[in-house]
Amino acid sequence: MMEAAPIKPIRYLLLPREHGSWALWMLPLISGCVLGYSATTAPEAEPVLWLLVASGSAFLLHQPLEALLGFSMVKIRSTRERRIVILWSATLAALAGAAAIELALLQRAWVLGFALLGAICFGLLMLMGRRRYLRVPKQMIGAAVLSSTAASAYYVVAGRIDRTALLLWMGTWIFAVGQIEYVQLRLRTANMKSRSARANAGWKLYLLQGAILAAAGISAIAGVLPSLASFAFVPSFARLAIWTFRSWRPLSVFALGFAELLQNIVFTALFTAAFLIRH
Repeated sequence: MMEAAPIKPIRYLLLPREHGSWALWMLPLISGCVLGYSATTAPEAEPVLWLLVASGSAFLLHQPLEALLGFSMVKIRSTRERRIVILWSATLAALAGAAAIELALLQRAWVLGFALLGAICFGLLMLMGRRRYLRVPKQMIGAAVLSSTAASAYYVVAGRIDRTALLLWMGTWIFAVGQIEYVQLRLRTANMKSRSARANAGWKLYLLQGAILAAAGISAIAGVLPSLASFAFVPSFARLAIWTFRSWRPLSVFALGFAELLQNIVFTALFTAAFLIRH
């Protein structure tokens, strides 16, 4: 006799499931705030608070909306759960709308452009559905939206969108793409014990990480990026090489997630410091 699948707590319907998405939302936002404050002589705290409310509400709104539209892996199982999800979604939408209005009144109306981008990408993700072969492209689209908090935070603090804001966003997203590909590689090769087999499985990621390093180095030489910014991508390449040539060990998803969080923190710190030193 088959056992019934365990019923997941209501929080799985209300909060984002992917733990890495929390870091991908918050760390770029912190980086953008830091660089925004360094780029202006008269920083304001109030717009940052409203940005936190707006972006946080929009971030939390994704999971319950997916559940209501039927695209979530976790299904609504009762009328009570549906009412809770609807109430939660309406509250978050109201908070996001109120914060957006406040930002517009504080002369930060261009932040609505980031909100529009998020809405467009959410619609695209819904159109892509739950097809497994689109899982990685969906994650990359989601990463583009989440990492945009770097540019939006910079804009809200500094009052302008300039090259630093766009480079911060682009660099953060490119790092996230490499991180997504690495996690997928680790999951696919969890049982590969041979070093040569792991090297063969990861050659495409080697090319990607090498291209990222080369592009960052060339951009630094050309003066587009700060001279030290390319070093922020070195730990990602080193991580890939270490995994390839070390002795095999069983995959721990928890340990992998924690290691990727540390990678994200290290990248954010190095990338942000490179811009601060240039300033």
